[in-house]
Amino acid sequence: MKEPVANLTMESLLKRLDLLEGENVCLRAEVEQLKTENARLRAENEALRAKVEQLTLELAAARKDSSNSSKPPSSDIVKPPKSPKSKGKRRRIGGQPGHEPHFRQPFTPDQLDETHVYEPPAMTCSCGGELKANPPEDHVQQQIELLENPLIRREYRAKAYRCAKCGAFHRGKIPLPVQREGFVGSRLASALAFLNVKGHASYTALSAFMKDVFGESVSRGLIAKSFRRISASLEAPYNDALQRLRDESVLNIDETGHRERGKRFWTWVFRAKDFTVFHIDKSRGSKALKSVLGSEYAGMIGCDYYSAYHKYLTDIDGSAQFCLAHLIRDIRFLKGHHSAQTRKYAGKCLAAMRRLFRIHHQLRKNPGQDRHELVKAGERLRRTMTNAPPEPKAQNLAKRFRDHGDDYLRFISNPEIEPTNNSAERAIRQVVIDRASSQGTRSLNGRAYKERMCTVLATCAQRGISAFNYLIQTLSARSNQATAPPLA
Repeated sequence: MKEPVANLTMESLLKRLDLLEGENVCLRAEVEQLKTENARLRAENEALRAKVEQLTLELAAARKDSSNSSKPPSSDIVKPPKSPKSKGKRRRIGGQPGHEPHFRQPFTPDQLDETHVYEPPAMTCSCGGELKANPPEDHVQQQIELLENPLIRREYRAKAYRCAKCGAFHRGKIPLPVQREGFVGSRLASALAFLNVKGHASYTALSAFMKDVFGESVSRGLIAKSFRRISASLEAPYNDALQRLRDESVLNIDETGHRERGKRFWTWVFRAKDFTVFHIDKSRGSKALKSVLGSEYAGMIGCDYYSAYHKYLTDIDGSAQFCLAHLIRDIRFLKGHHSAQTRKYAGKCLAAMRRLFRIHHQLRKNPGQDRHELVKAGERLRRTMTNAPPEPKAQNLAKRFRDHGDDYLRFISNPEIEPTNNSAERAIRQVVIDRASSQGTRSLNGRAYKERMCTVLATCAQRGISAFNYLIQTLSARSNQATAPPLA
C-alpha cells in the first residue's frame, strides 16, 4: 500500500514526481506511436479501397461485350460466355411455332427448260377399268441443276488475205466491244467479282473454282485484269453517287478499319435513303467526312458518339441523331456496376428507354397516330438520364445527355430519322466479314475496286435489284463506249 503523501519527505516526493513524469513520457510516446500506426493503417486502407475500385472497374471492362459496349458482335466469339442450361424443353431446329412459314413458289410452265413425264406402267386398272387423267393429284418434283459444260468458248477470227496481183495485205477487224472485253467475258467476270466481294473468295479460290467446276484454267492475273475492267466500268456511277451524298437530307454513317500493304486505313459507309456509298480513307477523323461531304453539308447525320462526328458537326454547324443503341449498351454496362446506387440509376434509364422504343414501334405501325406520347417518353428519358448519382461513370453519362440530349431525341420530331445507326452498321458488316478473310488491298486500284464493288452490292440490295445484272450492264456499256446506268 502506498504511503500517504503527507508522510513523505521532500526527497521522496521528488522521486515520485520523477517516476510519474517518466511514465507520462512513455505514455506520450506510446500515443504518438499509436497515432502514427493509425495514420499508416488509414493510408493503407485508402490505398486498398482505391485498388479495389480500380480492380472492379477493370473487371467490368473485361466483361464488356457487344451487349453492353460498342464492341462488335464478332468480339464475343473470342471467349463466348457459357449459356445457362435451359430448364424447360429444348427448342427444335427449323421453323418455330407462331412464325409464318415460307414456301418456294413452283416454276411456271414457261420457266421450265425441260419437262419429263412418267406414265403408270399400265393404262388400265387391275379391275379392268380405264384410267383417266387427274392432274391435281400429279406428283411433281422440280429441280435446278448446272449444265454439264456451262462455259461458252468463243473465238473471234479476223481473216487475213493478200492480193494475188500486188501482194497488198488485207484483214478483217474484230469488233471494238469484243476487243475491249478481253479473254474473260462480261457475265463470267461479273460472277467472279460477285463471288470475290460478296462471297469473300480469294483470287486463288476463284482460280481453283474455274479449274475444278468449269474445267478451265484461269490465272489469278487474268482474274485481276477482269476486276480492273469492272472497276473502270463502275467509276462514273460511283463518282456520281459519291457526289450526290452532299444533297441528301439524312445520312447514316459508320466506319471500320482497313489494311493496305500493312498500313492502317478506314472504310467509311454513307447510307442514304435509296443508295449506299463506301469510301476508303487514310483518316478516321473529320478530315475524311469533309473530303466526302464537304464543309457545307446541310443534312442530318445519324452516327455513334465518336469524336470525329462531333468535330465535323461543330465545324459545319450541323445536327445529328446519335445512336440510341450505343447509349443503351453504355447504360447496360452500368447495370453491372459495383455501386447499388449506380445499378439502380441504370435500371431506371433502361426502363425509360424501353418505354420510348415501345411507343416508337407502335407509331411506326400506325404512322397517323398522335406523337404526344412519344414526346412525353422522350422527356421522361431526359429527366432520368440527367438525374445521376455522384459516381463518375454515371455522371459522365448524365453530362453527355445534358450536353447532347437533343441530338439523341431528334427522331421524335422527324419520323424520317431512325433512333439508331443500325442501317449503316448492317451495311458495313459486309466489309468487316471480308476483312477477316482477306489481306485488305495492295494498291490504289485495288482500293477503288473494293469501294465501287461494295457500293454496288449494298445499293442493289437496298433497291431489291440484281447486282450481277447491274455489273453486266456497266461492262456492256463500257465495251460499247456508252453511258453506264446510274447507281444513285
